[in-house]
Amino acid sequence: MKQIETKPLTLENFKKYGSFSDMIHPAGAGGGIPGMTFYPDLEVLELGQTHMAAFSVTSVKKALGTTILALEQHARCGEGILSLDGDMLVYFAPAGLSYPAVADNVEAFLVPQNVMLTIRPGVWHCMPFAVHSEEIHVLNVLPERTYANDCTMHVLKEEERIEIKL
Repeated sequence: MKQIETKPLTLENFKKYGSFSDMIHPAGAGGGIPGMTFYPDLEVLELGQTHMAAFSVTSVKKALGTTILALEQHARCGEGILSLDGDMLVYFAPAGLSYPAVADNVEAFLVPQNVMLTIRPGVWHCMPFAVHSEEIHVLNVLPERTYANDCTMHVLKEEERIEIKL
């Protein structure tokens, strides 16, 4: 089985896949009134031609390990993901690649809880992994019915699977 090392989550390392912001400790100027600060547009998610977003939750148990079993992409829209209650391990391959070549270009990142990732259209990815917690809940933001209308998924053959090392 192929193995890959986890990369540090930095703007430079992640820029080809999208962007990210710590939603609990936002950077940048905020405005508001005493006792309240509003930080607008910390992340912008490309939703394609639609203007409706659907919010879903993915529950992931640590017992699943860190072996990549599948890769998916959404050709016409981006996706937002935010772990609500624990750090997550995520993986991506650049947009524009075709299966099976995509499996040779996967990179992994450790993402702290409360950091919002916005993933560009066409970027390959799939479910995150729980790192320190026994279970995490990940908020997914996509246009409504994306999984029915704009999802290409490849379940990796056993010899194509990738183990992520922390």
